Amino acid sequence: MFGNALSGLGIAILIGGLATQQAFAASVILSSQQVKSSGIATVPLRATTYRAQVEGIATVVDPQALTALAAQLATARAAVEAAKEAVMSTAAQAKRLQTLYHNGKLISESDEQVAIAAAAAAKAQDVSAIATNASARANAVAVWGPALARSAEQGPDAFVKYADGQRALFVIALPIGTSDTPAKDVEVILPDGQTHTASLIGPSPRADTVVQGPTYYYSAAGDGLRSGQRFAAAVAVGTANATGVVIPDAAVLWYAGEPWVYVETAPGQFTRRLISTDARDAKGWFQARGFKAGERIVVHGGELLLSQELKPPPSAAPAGDEDDD
Repeated sequence: MFGNALSGLGIAILIGGLATQQAFAASVILSSQQVKSSGIATVPLRATTYRAQVEGIATVVDPQALTALAAQLATARAAVEAAKEAVMSTAAQAKRLQTLYHNGKLISESDEQVAIAAAAAAKAQDVSAIATNASARANAVAVWGPALARSAEQGPDAFVKYADGQRALFVIALPIGTSDTPAKDVEVILPDGQTHTASLIGPSPRADTVVQGPTYYYSAAGDGLRSGQRFAAAVAVGTANATGVVIPDAAVLWYAGEPWVYVETAPGQFTRRLISTDARDAKGWFQARGFKAGERIVVHGGELLLSQELKPPPSAAPAGDEDDD
């Protein structure tokens, strides 16, 4: 069914002081009918840019505490407004009674003093309400960070989409020592291999209980996610971009402890090529060299190609089969 395999070739290249290996194994040649009947599928590689990435831990945050915080801040603001109104009202009443009393109107001195005392009490309540409001706002920033604290000041409606499951709030913890600011958009990797694109909200002041690196809040589509779930996240950091291609996970097969892919180097000709596993994103392994955009790689049927490649050639007769006559 398969044609004879070509001879293998291994090449070691030293680039920029780093030893990188680009190994080409034997090729397998098929007719177009054989490719079709074997179910071999290929996809073209596309040029892409890559930023250095770290793996974070994304935890879905329960929005109930934020809704309660927003209600608390709204109550504190309302208390301030009410206290201001009371100050204005009692001050005006005290001034009116003082004027009447000093003009000899039928106002007793005790009525005047009561009004003055009420104005003073209102002023004290105003100072207390302002202090309580400031304390609540400071506490919100200390616990939730400035970005979510600002949202909480808009009232409980700011978190309706999180409460009803339309959106999911993530806190993503990065490895210890990560100093670069993470990307605005990151990929949260679900157990089934699907990814969620999450958008940066702002830094979190709290550390993860397991991962002690810096933490950031991100927002993503809800899609049935539940509070407390934890996922891996591919987080780009820094600003330097490299140009290359991404090898999807479906194309990679492991042989002799190394990761390989089959590249269709000519119609019906498939060559096994070693890939680098130094850098990856949520979709696969980034290759800065050794592959070109437009090359087609096998994403289905690689194991079949490997088994055919490793078969001994038809001319190789087993030992002991020769006629001794």
